[in-house]
Amino acid sequence: MDKDLVKALAMATSAGLTLVFCIGGFIWIGYILDGWFRTEPLCMIVFGLIGAITGFYMLYKQVK
Repeated sequence: MDKDLVKALAMATSAGLTLVFCIGGFIWIGYILDGWFRTEPLCMIVFGLIGAITGFYMLYKQVK
């Protein structure tokens, strides 16, 4: 395989996983906090948005 292709695939995979794990991790934290505070969708939505912002920021830093 071409080295440039492997490098591009590695970068794309890393970026995708970073985005997924940031959003998923923060949603999971929100889900746990919703169980503790009995605020069903509130913490999950707020932390999901925080995770999306964090994920896109990390994606920006990786691509830059």
